[in-house]
Order: sequence, then C-alpha cells, then structure tokens
Amino acid sequence: MTDKADFLLRDARPDDRIHLLLWDTPDETELVRIAFDNNAERVNYRKNLLQRIHPGENFLTLHHNLDLELDAIKSMCYGVNKQIVLLEGLDCLITYLQVTSGSHITLFWKQLEETRKLEKLLWILLPQQLAPKNWSSERIKRIPSG
Repeated sequence: MTDKADFLLRDARPDDRIHLLLWDTPDETELVRIAFDNNAERVNYRKNLLQRIHPGENFLTLHHNLDLELDAIKSMCYGVNKQIVLLEGLDCLITYLQVTSGSHITLFWKQLEETRKLEKLLWILLPQQLAPKNWSSERIKRIPSG
C-alpha cells in the first residue's frame, strides 16, 4: 500500500457529486483504515437491496426501475453522521445492467454522473474493469493492487 496521503477522499471536488474509488482487490484492513482516516461511513448497496426486495417477488427487474436504484444510492447519504459515504457492493448492480439487453448501463452511468446535491460526499468502490470509460479523471481515484 502506498502513502496515506494518496487516499484523502475528503478533498474531492465537487463535493456534492459522486466519485469513484477504483480498487480491484480491496483489503478489509485497508478499507477500515481509509474509512477511519477520512471520517467515512461504509455502506453496502447489496445489503440495502436485499432489505428493499419484497418476499413475493420472483424476479429482479432493476433495469426497469433505474430511478428507484438511483434514489436508493442517493438515500444512502442521508442520516449519516460522517462527512463521507463509501459505498461498497454496487458492482452487483453494474454487472446486472451490463448483461441485460439495451443500453441500461449507459443510461445508468449518465444519470449517476449527473447526480448532484448529495448530502454527503459519496465515493463508490468498484473494480477498475467496471468503471465507466467517460467519467472525468478528477472524479476518479485509483488504488493500485498489491
């Protein structure tokens, strides 16, 4: 792992928009340290999704309800006492959107990139291969593997 100064997430600008933390092999100990050093709350999209699924539903149709998923991502910033939200587990939604037909993933990334006025600074932890190709490099931080 490199110098801690490389992982100052709180200095990201603009601070009301979503940023990406690209890390192929996140280490739990390092995630805890980064969250502590940056006063960040770790939040898990997968757990949130499981809480929102109704027991009677037989199929997930997330691609038909992108607005609901975007609202869920935004809502994970509400009520958090820390300055930063580090969102983990969004790779399941991105992978799902990549394999469904149509341009759902393109629409999702466009809407996510245009999201503004978040209550907290939001960083999404993702593997590098799932990152969008056209996001501003100013809103992306890469953590090298190894």
